[in-house]
Amino acid sequence: MKKFILFICFTAFLCVTFAQNYNAVLFKVGDESVTAKEFIHTFNKNNSLKKATESELRDYLDLYINFKLKVKDGLDFQIDTALVFQKELASYRSQSAQPYLIDRDVSEQLINEGIERSKQMVRASHILLMCDADAAPKDTLAVYNKMLDIRKKVISGALTFPQAAVQFSEDPSARDEVGQGGRVQFGNKGDLGYFTVFELIYPFESVAYKTPVGTISMPVRTQFGYHLIWVQDKQPIVSKIDISQILLLDSNARYGILSPDIKILLMEIQDAIKNGESFETLAEIHTDDPMSKQKGGKLEPFPPSRRPGDFIKQCISLQKGQLSEPFSSVIGWHIIRLNELIRPEIKDDEVRYSITTKIQRDPRSAKSVESLIEKLKKEYKYSEKGKNDAFEFLLKKLNAENKMPSAEELLAVQGINKLKPMATFANQNVTIQDYIQFLNRFSGDDLNQQAKSFLDLNFANYIKEVIMKYEFDNLENKYPEYKELILEYHHGMILFEMTNEKIWNVSLKDSAKIEEYYEKIKFDHLDKEGNPKPFSEIRSIVLTEYQNDLEKMWLEEIKERYPVWINEELYDLILKNK
Repeated sequence: MKKFILFICFTAFLCVTFAQNYNAVLFKVGDESVTAKEFIHTFNKNNSLKKATESELRDYLDLYINFKLKVKDGLDFQIDTALVFQKELASYRSQSAQPYLIDRDVSEQLINEGIERSKQMVRASHILLMCDADAAPKDTLAVYNKMLDIRKKVISGALTFPQAAVQFSEDPSARDEVGQGGRVQFGNKGDLGYFTVFELIYPFESVAYKTPVGTISMPVRTQFGYHLIWVQDKQPIVSKIDISQILLLDSNARYGILSPDIKILLMEIQDAIKNGESFETLAEIHTDDPMSKQKGGKLEPFPPSRRPGDFIKQCISLQKGQLSEPFSSVIGWHIIRLNELIRPEIKDDEVRYSITTKIQRDPRSAKSVESLIEKLKKEYKYSEKGKNDAFEFLLKKLNAENKMPSAEELLAVQGINKLKPMATFANQNVTIQDYIQFLNRFSGDDLNQQAKSFLDLNFANYIKEVIMKYEFDNLENKYPEYKELILEYHHGMILFEMTNEKIWNVSLKDSAKIEEYYEKIKFDHLDKEGNPKPFSEIRSIVLTEYQNDLEKMWLEEIKERYPVWINEELYDLILKNK
């Protein structure tokens, strides 16, 4: 019992001792110290310390020391100061920073939202009134109020939504247009047909998905202006529609008028189908669609967004193999047979990856950035106490100009140096001089009498840019795992370049040295008769052994300049407590 207690006490002592020595130096390479903590952390990335044998751990220690030696040599050689090296490292740093420069909670919400929306398609019509993004508040309000009046007319029944779209919408596709040669491009009366996630701009998409079927949204702001959205239908997602059709061209069909001869022909076709005539044969005889005539009326499968909403509604209302009643479109009368509604194969991991990738390329990703900026403003105690005074100062100059002055002109205005910082955050000052330099990109542009709106919009953009740059520049101080990631890549690049410089280039360029080396080792590689194998037969082996020798010589040379010291007691402690 006493022995057992002593064993427990001794084990506890070892654990406390090891914990105290966790940050102690395990080995030194020249003047660089490496702690036990760093070594164990690095080892555990690709291995398990608990499962490692003594020889495996010693081998890894030797490899890690050699790695540190080579990197130190590369740093002293200043191989990382080359322009190409710096560009690649900067690119990797920027790429690796992206997950830290967004609000991850908002990004996750966007991904989940995208996944849910990808399961459904929406049919909607809209009315658009144009309004510039930088329009004055009074002009924006006037457009908004006009849109409310249009909405009231539709809701009251004074106009149908299609009638209102034709009369008021500033989307030219709503109305018929006569092109060259008198050819008429028929308008859609505001009907956008069926669409799904990522097929329309995000603010429009969001309202369309949130608006109940059969109702009209409140005015929706996008970069184009204000929209009214009438949601007509929502259906489970269809990726492609496979149909066969018989098309009879008729210029009166778009008005719902059935010409007598077309009516008779449609009745004959329907009777023939009832009597057992094949659809394919009838399509080859009667259809006016030259693309499908020789295919028994079969069309290439198409996504719902490629056909008008009424046409798609007819298709998705059918069961597989079912024929529709004759229906009209802008070009004629159709009888269609549904061959198949092709729905996407939904695999959760693939859908998530696809949605995530699309979000990264979509303007909606800005929501995540904007949310992060608001959080950073709170974290860094952002204030813009001097903004109004700076704006008043600038407006005195801008209101007297038709075009944006240059930075040089604005910086020369008397009294500018007396102004306080426009904004402060994280002990950083944003001065009017800084903002003017940012505005210099607009030098010479027309102001259009909207100087205040111009300053407001661009100051908001400038502050976003400044805060994001500050955050990027401080990521390595703020997130240890990011700092470690960049350092690993930096050292990995150094190792690659130094190995290339000291071993690969030397061995590949100097053929005479390789052949000389072959003469030195050829009796280590004999054929069955006991003769040295020819160089051509074992060239790759010779090259590998030559490179190994070059590495050994390189390491010996480095160790002379950077002596290696190992804390063997601490290493033994790691072994005992692993």
